[in-house]
Amino acid sequence: MQAAKDTFLRTLADRLAVVNPARTVTLDGASRPAVMAAENETPVPANTFLETFLLNWEGGGRAMPEGSLMYLDCKLSYGSKGTDDMLRSDRGRIVTAMDGELLRLCAPCHAMACDYTQTPPAALGTNIFWTLPVLEVPSEVDGILLRTAKVRMFFFAEVA
Repeated sequence: MQAAKDTFLRTLADRLAVVNPARTVTLDGASRPAVMAAENETPVPANTFLETFLLNWEGGGRAMPEGSLMYLDCKLSYGSKGTDDMLRSDRGRIVTAMDGELLRLCAPCHAMACDYTQTPPAALGTNIFWTLPVLEVPSEVDGILLRTAKVRMFFFAEVA
């Protein structure tokens, strides 16, 4: 299951580097595409990484009734307070631009599964695939416009 989650994260990050190379986040002095998995990062306040796609995996992997095909639900969160702290007049435009970026990141809806615990990553011989994002209605918290989207990712059970 970890390889599937890592593959999805790396796929979105690699695609974001092409779709919008300017959308980056800096952590520990290193700049990288603004796609992060909450489980992989040090806990920080929710508004620390605005204009970053934050992935949260919901529940453990679940098996499909027919066998080894499994799925995980992923909630992607992102938002903006705008470029002007007083007016916040462009935060809707920023979130809308991120909506478009997310839809582009998620298509095509598949990638080759890889084991990222080794360098270079090793192909696992299967693919992961996912649904298109379902965008939820934006909400506002402390002047920040937030959006969440849900994706269901499918993968084959990893064999040790």
